[in-house]
Amino acid sequence: MKDEIIERREEMIELFDAYGELLTKTQQDLFKEYYLYDLSLSEIAEDRSISRSAVNDTLKKAIAKLEETESKIKLVKTKKSLQKRVEKLEKAKTNEEKEEALDSLKEYINGI
Repeated sequence: MKDEIIERREEMIELFDAYGELLTKTQQDLFKEYYLYDLSLSEIAEDRSISRSAVNDTLKKAIAKLEETESKIKLVKTKKSLQKRVEKLEKAKTNEEKEEALDSLKEYINGI
């Protein structure tokens, strides 16, 4: 369960890094406070003199925007796929493995 929570948090931060500029200033600020500074919804609400549900609603809208954008643009997915292929190339020991990994990388890049 904890691993899933950590993975979800990391996923949200990756999406924010890629698309955070598309959010409103308030969404950006609340996202940072919750995901990067690890403040609770109640702490954020108290600091800003707003309701906990207002913080929650704003975060939900921000997350929906980030996920919607990724589903259309797929920047994070593409980055991860490229990273895997580069790692495979770096780990290749024989010339045949290197050539195969390089071909895979080239094929993927040409398909983008």
